Amino acid sequence: MTSRLSLLLSLLVVGTPLAKADLNYEFVPSFIKPPAGLETIGNGHGEIQVDSSGNIYVSVEGQEKGGLQVYSPEGAYLKHLELPATLHGFSIRKSKDGEFIYAAVLGQQKVIKATLEGKIVLEIPRTSFPSEIAEPYSVTLKDGKTLRGSSPVDEHDSVSFTLAGGGTQKVAKADIATKGTAVLATGAKVEGFDPIKTDDGVTLTVGGKPKMIAFSEMAQKEGKPAYSQSNAETRGGLKLTSADAAPNGDIYVVDGYGTSWIFVFDAAGKFKKQFGGPVEPFSLANCHKIHIDTRFQPARVFLCDRGNKRIMHATLEGELLGVIATGLRNPSSASFNGDYVCIAEIAGRVSVWDKEGKMVAALGTNDTPGQSNTPRVPPADWRDNTVTSPHGITFDAKGNILETEWNQFGRVLRWNRK
Repeated sequence: MTSRLSLLLSLLVVGTPLAKADLNYEFVPSFIKPPAGLETIGNGHGEIQVDSSGNIYVSVEGQEKGGLQVYSPEGAYLKHLELPATLHGFSIRKSKDGEFIYAAVLGQQKVIKATLEGKIVLEIPRTSFPSEIAEPYSVTLKDGKTLRGSSPVDEHDSVSFTLAGGGTQKVAKADIATKGTAVLATGAKVEGFDPIKTDDGVTLTVGGKPKMIAFSEMAQKEGKPAYSQSNAETRGGLKLTSADAAPNGDIYVVDGYGTSWIFVFDAAGKFKKQFGGPVEPFSLANCHKIHIDTRFQPARVFLCDRGNKRIMHATLEGELLGVIATGLRNPSSASFNGDYVCIAEIAGRVSVWDKEGKMVAALGTNDTPGQSNTPRVPPADWRDNTVTSPHGITFDAKGNILETEWNQFGRVLRWNRK
């Protein structure tokens, strides 16, 4: 482990110039032709993939033709697969049993496996994940005691849940403290318990001491002080962003908008293990997408650790191999072709890296303030060969690059390898 980690750390790249490589790309303008009646493909917040026939799949949120849109290799719209409208990151993998889509459904806290025609053949629901991550729960009582656990069940006048140390706890709703939250005009947030409201403001117990906050100190929301109160409970859930399958059929999925834990299931959807997360040795933050990197034997897990602006490798067993590169523009997705990996960087760049961890191409770089890491750049401000917020990316079989953006109108860009 130590020697492998040292080797990979020795390849660490921190904003280095481009390495020499025989890689040249040509931008292809207006490649994707949206469905009839639409000027753009629709709200983009997902992924793009290519199947073994060269057809292109793009996840689009919400509207009538949401789910997955399918295009020909030439960019002509073919069909719409009626998959969940909040389908986020996905992969397409071919095995002896056929070719399948593996997808994280962000809004439904589940993973699906589907045929290329859109028939769902496997679902991994929230209940298949470890409950302490999928359904965390904490509650503060009026006596000041805080209890933590998972899997809360609401009853008429009580809440039952599994304690973190084991066993079941039932709490009367009448015993749950009230939490008050005030947003000050400065933007700071003050939270406390046992609120006492008067005509002039509210007194909260903060750190065991009373604190008076005048309504005049608070920000205004729709003409009223920005203050709210509720039961002192916290309920969490999964925020799954990416799924992929290993050569042996195991399914990998990441809680990328949540805890950054990576979960492994067998081909039948049975939970096997978890790794990564916000703790050592990975210390992940917004690990947005994960991919099975078959450039290596055995294959590895490639991590887009977006919050830390870095890319990493782990073994399929969940052992950290090391950091490949840091200083990226918030890496959001990756794809592999031959010895290369291309990366969608949501803060305004597409990059290509070799197997040794050296950046060999930078495409579409956008340094215009306000035009990256946002879904709100309108078509009128789009520029050829310039990205806004790269969110998903794929190589096709010829090494051409297709990239989809986080954009409420929907945008796909293409660069052909020369």
